[in-house]
Formats: sequence, structure tokens, C-alpha cells
Amino acid sequence: MLLSDVNRFFASHKRACLSDLVNHFHVDPQALKPMLAMLSAKGRIAQIKTDSNCGGCTKCDPNALIIYEWVGRD
Repeated sequence: MLLSDVNRFFASHKRACLSDLVNHFHVDPQALKPMLAMLSAKGRIAQIKTDSNCGGCTKCDPNALIIYEWVGRD
């Protein structure tokens, strides 16, 4: 998996949570985070702040709560 693969994924899907990316690319979240940070620094994607608060019950996968959205050019 390359940075260009992640970029193409967002260009076509527009929005994804970290757990969706992990499942799609079959990689560890720690391997994706530097790529997501790079795309964010380049202005291609942005992390979305979620209005919903899970309330701290710890039943949700924390990666499902981290959402990224495409803001770059197609």
C-alpha cells in the first residue's frame, strides 16, 4: 500500500473512518496514521469532528470514531 493508494481511495469514496481504512487496506492503524497525517498536511483530507459522544461506555472501537473526509481535488 502506498500513499497514492490511500489518496485514490479518498478521491473515490470521499469519507471513511480509520477502521474502514484498516479493513480495506488490511494494515495496522499505526501504519496508516502517518499516511493520513501526510494527506492532511497536503490539504487532501481532513479529520472530521464528530458531534456525537459515545458517553465513555468503551463498547465502540475508538478507530470507528476517527473519521476523515476528502477535501482535495479529484
